[in-house]
Parts: sequence; structure tokens; C-alpha cells
Amino acid sequence: MKWNSVIFGLLWSIFMANLDFSSSADFFSDSSLLGKSRFQDTPSFVEEPALSYYIVRTKPAVVSCKAINAVRINFRCAEQWMEPTRVENIVNRTTSTKILSAIVNVERADVEEYFGGDFWCECFAYNTHSGPDGVNGKKSRRGTIEIAYLRKRFQREPLMTRAEASKTTLLWCLPPEGKPLPEVFWLKDNAEVNVKNDKNFIISSTGDLLISQAHLSDMGNYTCGARNLAAKRLSESAPLIVYVNGSWSSWSSWSECSAKCGRGETRRVRTCSNPTPLNGGAPCQGESVQFLPCSIICPVDGKWSAWSSWSTCNTECQHHRKRFCDDPPVEYGGSYCRGNDLDSENCTGGLCRVRGIGSEDSEHGQVGRNPSREATSTSSSNDTLIMIIGLCVAVVVFVVVIAIVVFLLRRKYRNQGYLAGNIPPLDNNGEKKNKNGQDMMSVQPDLTQQVVVFPQHSASPSPSVDTPNNNYPPVENIYDKPDVGLPIYTDHRLSNGSVLNRSSPELPPPNTPLGMSLRPPTPPNAMDSRHSILSVHLPPNADSEAVTWGSFNHAGGRLVLPESGVCMTIPEGAVKRGQEAELYLGVWRDDTNRPKIADGQTIVSPVIVCGPNLPGILMKPIILSFHHCASMRQGGWMLSLFNSDTQPEEAPCWQKLVTLGQETINTQVYAQLDPNQCHIMTEHMQWYSLIGEAVPGGRPVKILRLAAFASNTPPSVDFSIRVYVVEDTHDALEGVMQEERKFGGRLLEKPKQIPFQDGGHNLCLTIEELTPGWRSKLAANYQEIPFQHIWSGNQNNLHCSFSLELVEGSSPNVSCKIQVYQKAMLNNRQVLNIQNNFNKEKLPSCSTPSSTLKGRTSTVTTNSSSGFSSMLTLEPHANNFRLPSHIRQKLCLLLDQPNARGNDWRMLAQALTVDRYVQYFATKSSPTDHILNLWEARHREESAVTDLMNIFRVMGRMDAASVMEKDVGAWL
Repeated sequence: MKWNSVIFGLLWSIFMANLDFSSSADFFSDSSLLGKSRFQDTPSFVEEPALSYYIVRTKPAVVSCKAINAVRINFRCAEQWMEPTRVENIVNRTTSTKILSAIVNVERADVEEYFGGDFWCECFAYNTHSGPDGVNGKKSRRGTIEIAYLRKRFQREPLMTRAEASKTTLLWCLPPEGKPLPEVFWLKDNAEVNVKNDKNFIISSTGDLLISQAHLSDMGNYTCGARNLAAKRLSESAPLIVYVNGSWSSWSSWSECSAKCGRGETRRVRTCSNPTPLNGGAPCQGESVQFLPCSIICPVDGKWSAWSSWSTCNTECQHHRKRFCDDPPVEYGGSYCRGNDLDSENCTGGLCRVRGIGSEDSEHGQVGRNPSREATSTSSSNDTLIMIIGLCVAVVVFVVVIAIVVFLLRRKYRNQGYLAGNIPPLDNNGEKKNKNGQDMMSVQPDLTQQVVVFPQHSASPSPSVDTPNNNYPPVENIYDKPDVGLPIYTDHRLSNGSVLNRSSPELPPPNTPLGMSLRPPTPPNAMDSRHSILSVHLPPNADSEAVTWGSFNHAGGRLVLPESGVCMTIPEGAVKRGQEAELYLGVWRDDTNRPKIADGQTIVSPVIVCGPNLPGILMKPIILSFHHCASMRQGGWMLSLFNSDTQPEEAPCWQKLVTLGQETINTQVYAQLDPNQCHIMTEHMQWYSLIGEAVPGGRPVKILRLAAFASNTPPSVDFSIRVYVVEDTHDALEGVMQEERKFGGRLLEKPKQIPFQDGGHNLCLTIEELTPGWRSKLAANYQEIPFQHIWSGNQNNLHCSFSLELVEGSSPNVSCKIQVYQKAMLNNRQVLNIQNNFNKEKLPSCSTPSSTLKGRTSTVTTNSSSGFSSMLTLEPHANNFRLPSHIRQKLCLLLDQPNARGNDWRMLAQALTVDRYVQYFATKSSPTDHILNLWEARHREESAVTDLMNIFRVMGRMDAASVMEKDVGAWL
């Protein structure tokens, strides 16, 4: 039986050997000994070495290659040829393709003994058996082979943390060094935190644990863990204590007064139980009991006064006396006097003979009535009769008095002629005359508070203008709103006994349609380009002068409105690769679209709109950049970003998106506030505006811009100077320029800044040092604009007007000084020097803000087609971004990885002053990429790249600085 088993095994081995030979003969040519092959095609790889392999402890790394049309595969590792550990012939049953597979095992010793850098392997496939290695072979890609490890010590371990309930909490962790990079996980009370299911927990790219809102249930011991192929490490546990600050309950109702009569006190209480302090939370501040003095008026019982003297004796031989319950009288619910108030007695001592029925009765031996009771009844009847007679007399007197008053009033009105039909007629100029023959004008509600000063004892107007004087009586001036579609402060005053015309010479007549475009005709090619805006879904009332648009692809680009100082940066990768997106950017100056704000709030930026508002159009945040007028030097501001997600054809519905400084982990935008600009990183293209208000006890300052305009035609008899008071932003001044260009106005003086402080004080304007021969009409050289009209920011192009008239001479030259200041803020006075000489030169109409303000020039950079606009210019694609794509990728690889020194992306954010809300970047897949996108939008100066390299050097990141220096000749 044993020999049978041996013989069977030998036969089975011979059979399998013949089978392998047959398979090999079928796969290779019979002439293989001659170095020929049946495959004439070039080998191609089905499987190449992976990019990286790791040797775990003593387990070798297995490098595999598979190729078709190949009869031999060799491996070259670290410049040394290595024979395959195993070679197999595989047939793909689906395609019947023959595949040659080879593997090689790389041991730990092979890697440790190599000192030439990273250990690597590549394979070569040949279609012939003969020939030297590497010649006429197909080479694969290289795969690096490293020894997997994981250090034991964490670079930063979590520490005990106290967090306030409902606040964002951060637990620090920096895992130990290792290859491959370790995966960070967290344990709470030895149970792993599932960040996928619990949205309250987020693990940042650096390994930190972010808790969006800390709850009492989140308390526990937290452990940071790190794991990779080599090992798994756990840090020391750190407790998280969630404390609750105490808060007062509502006050109870006031108790009853402690005194039943006289002075006492009442009290109310509250408890620190809403909520109660927990885990070391702060106790409630303030008092738990409040007392108020109280007093209850004591009741006063009435007491009798002294009796009156006796009355005379009547026919019934009775006299009476009275007393009253008024010493003191009954008050506040006291008791009335007890006893009778009337006393009667016989006044003859019983000697009086009783007459009448009483006598007859007496004679018949009958007893008469009680004399005292009969006297009392008679006295009461007499008092009642007297009261009735008095009331009748009073009614008669009242009716007579009313009749006399009505008669006198009718007589008075008839004499003065104020009844219907006696209204004095109007004169030829349509003006009312009073009874003294003086002119009257109908006063309409004024938009500003006006004080007009009249010189004393002056029969004729004086050429000089007096300063405001409180000794003169204030006269209310008439402001009107010209038909130019602007909120305007202008004064229409009496001159030579007539009312001024409401329309200025340089403005269109009142019947001109406000929607009519007064700009020069647009070139035909521009109109054709502008029609493409319909495909971008712009709002229906879009103003082409304040809107630009373009098509963008994966490379990104920039859209800029240079005259409005508004820019939208589309980073590289924001649009999905292979797709194009049509985007638009605009500024809305219509008052109806501005946010409706509460008292004390103010709009400090233009109203920005970008779109289209479609889901999934952006893969990463864009950056909106615009100017604001909040003075950050004085502080006192609480700024909030408002947005509206309505569609373009709908009116915006504004709501608060975030208050700067109060962001949470769920805040979807990042707002970077610079001294003059605001940059918003957002993935939602909507309406945006920046709203400010004072912090408790703060007095914020808003910077305004003053600009004086007048007609471009020489004055004849009348001359009007318009002084605009707008926010100190590029767009606000650009809106004024556009309106003035429509009506032929020109700028008289370079616009100047003036601070305007919160506090309710009005803005005052005075005109002084007028050219001799000119005067302000009605001597009104002083005007005020109410505080709320300026502070709210709800009105565009706010201004007031000074109307001048020529009283003597014929000089067309007008010069003056206009002083502007805020009440109680005289140190912030600003002076506009007006020099208007029409004889010497013909000044052009108002120019663009680029010629009046420094630093206003800008350009638009897009990557494909762009919409037509008078404010739109194009740059080459190379100038879109300062950092090329390959440089940016290398910087992200270097800085995204956290290190123990801390000079990673977090230090970069701190150096670029964008670390106010660093959690926003921590939640992104590449924090460095988002920080550099924001840097591209903020820093457009020529030295920006050099400054960035210097920042890397200061951080101690010479590797990042050298990456930028290598290609300095090509792009810097």
C-alpha cells in the first residue's frame, strides 16, 4: 500500500510537469532559444508600481508589475537590478488576453543600507528573452519604498479645558511624526468620537477637535489618538469641563407694603436659577432683592365741629342749632361722626301758648305733637326748596353766557373777513398777500433744519455774509427736492419779492422722465456684447454702469468695477474642471434695495450683488472686496454682515448673516476687515452689505466725503452750489459723479474727508467770504443736515444747496469758503475753498473719481469673454494671480502639515493678520490654499510677492522661501 502511494505521487508529478511544459510551449515560441518571440507589439503595462510602499516591521514590501505583449519583466531598485521573486502567466478570461505578472520583495535591510535618498523601484517589460537589462524595454513609473513608523511622543497633547456652555471649544492635538502620515481620531471616555454622525464635533486638518456648541453631555475625558500602518498611539487624557454661568430669573411681583398705615417698604426677589451656576460657572452679578419705599394713607375719622349759635325763636316756640362733621372731615375711608347734626329746643321755657290745632286739642284735653320734631321737619323742607331755586338760576346764567360768547365770536370773524369767500386773492406771481401787503409763501416740510440770519437795522442787503448769531430770530427756510431723482437739500428763498423757480438751470425740466438715459450713445459693438448679459440672469433693474460680468473656467480670474472699488476674485479651482461659469458683479445704488436698518445702525459699505445664485456652481469660496467708511482707529464699532438670498428678479430680503467677532464653527463666511476695505470669503453669491452700530458705551466715527458742484455755465444773476455729503467709499462718490455728469455739473474742489461721530449732533454748513457783489439769498448762509439723515446711510447722494444772487456789478467770478463741521465736534472742521473763475478758463464737467482720489485705478482680469461696461478693462491671464499654480501647490504641501514649532499655516495666518477666526481655515482641506487666495485678493501691490517671501524667512520656513526663489526669473 505504501509503494502504491509513492508510485502514484511520481506519476502525478510527471503529469503536472508535462502540463506546465505544454502551457509554456503554448505561451512562448518554439524558437525561444534563438532569442525570437511571437510578440511583435510593444509591451504595455496593465499594473505599474504604486507611488509608495511601506515596510511594516519585518514584513517586506511587495512591488508588483503586470504587462501584456511581454515575455520578460525585470526590476531595478535604487540603481540595482533585482530578479523577480515570482513570475506568473495569467489569462484574462473576459478578454482572453495573456498577462505576464512579476513581483519582487524588498526587505527592510535593503532600505536601511541605502543612503542615496529615497529608496525606489521600477520595472522593465520586454518582448524578447535576450538582450541586456534596460535596453529596448518598456519602463514603468517609480514607486518609493519607506519604512513605516510612528513615534511614541505626541508633538502637542490635549490639556484640561474649561468651556462655557453653548460656546465653541477647541481641544489641541498634534500627532507624533510617522510614515505614512498618521490618522487622528479622538476618544471620549475610551469610546471613539464619531464625527460623521455627530455634527457637533469636527476634526481639523491639523488634528484639533472642534466642538461647535459645548453641552453638559460633552463633559468627559478626551484622548487624542494617532494610527497608521506601523502602530497606534494614544495621548494622555484631558478632562473637558463645561461650566454654566448663572443667570437671574425674572423678578417676582412687588409684595404688599409692610405698613398698614403710614410709611413702610415693599420688596421683590429674583433667584440665580435661570440657569443655576454649574461646574464653577460665574455667579449672577447684581442684587437678588430690591426694596422700594411705600406709604399707605391712614383713614381719618370725622369729628363734629362746635355747635352753631341758636336760631331765633319761631312761631312754634322752637329754636335750632347745627354742627358739621368736618373737624376733621372724613377722609380715606374713615368713619362718619356719630350723633345728630341738628338740635332743637323750646325757646320759652314752656311758657309759649300753642296755637291752631294744637290749641284746640289742648282745650279738649288732648296732647299735642312734639314741638322739637315739627321744627326739624320744617327746617329740612326749607333747605330743599332753596337748593332747587339755586340750581335753576345757575342753569339760566350758563345758557346766557354761552349765547353771548357765540355772538361775540361771530362778530369778530365777520369783521376780520376770514369766512368763506373772503380769502384775499393772489397777485400776478401767484403769491398770497397778508393784511399788511407783504409777500407770503407756502411753506412745505423741509428736510433739514435751517437758520437764516438777518442783519439788524439794515434796509438793503449787505454784500458781506454774517456768521450765525443766536441773538437773531431763527427763520425757517424752504427746502425742496428737485426733479433729478436724488435726495437733495436745497433752499428756495425769496428774492426781490418773488419765489425762486424750483428747477435749477443745469438740471432737466421737471417733466423729463427720470428713467431716461442721458449718457452718450453706446457703440454698436458694445450693445451686441451687452446683450449677452441676458444669459447671466442679471436683476431686471440692473444699471450697466455699475455691473460687469464674464465667463470663467477652472483657471479662475478677477472681476473688478474700478470706479466703485469693488472686486470679485475667483480662485483657481473654484469652477469645476472642464466647465465654464458665467458670473456677474454689481453695485446697487437704488434706495429701495438698501437694507432697512434699526435706529442707531448705519450702512458703511455699498450694496454688493453677485451671482448667479445657483447651487453647486462653486467648488471653493470666492473673495468679494469692497470699501467701507467705518473709522477703525477710534473703535467703538460692532459690525455685522447682512445678506439676502433672493433671486435677481425679487426684491432683496435682508437678514443678519454674522456679527464680526461672534463667529461660530457653523459660520459659512469669513470676513476680513482692513482699515479701508472688507474682504468676504463665501461660497454663496448673493446680496451683501456691511452694517455698523455702536458697542455699549461706544462712540464710533464714520468717515464722510464732501464734494462741491455747480453748473458748468457762467452765472448770470443766480448761482447754485451743491455740497454733497456721502460715505467715504469709491462707489458713493462715483454715484455722485454719474448724476452730476447727466446734468452738466462740474467739481469745484477736490473732495475732502470729514469724521462724523455717533451721538445725535447735526452737520452744520456755513458759507463765508463771498465775492463782493454776491450774496446768499435771504442772507441764509447757515444750514444744518439732521444727524439721522446722514448716519442711517439710507439715502444716496445726500446734499444741500446754497443759492446765491448777484446784487451789484456784473462779475461772473464766484469765490467763497464753505465750512463744514459737526456740532460739539468743532475740532473736525473742514473747509471747501471755492474758486470759480469763468473768464480765465473753461473747466470741464465733473470728472471720474479716479482723477479726484488717489489709489482709485484698477483693472478687470478675466479668463474668457466679459460683458461690456464703460468701467471694464481686461488684463492678460498671467496677471490674474501673483503665485503660479505649481508654486502654490508646493507651498500647500509644505505648510498644511502641522509641526511642533508651529511655523505652519497657522503662523502664516498670523503673519498675514487673517487669524481673527482661524477655525474657518482649520475646517478646510487645505488651509494654506484658502489663506493664499485671501492674500491674492488683499495684496495687489507690486511688492506683494517679495513681502511674502520675507514672511516665510521670518517664520523660519526657508524651504518655502526657496520654492519661491527657484522660479524668480520666470514669474517674479
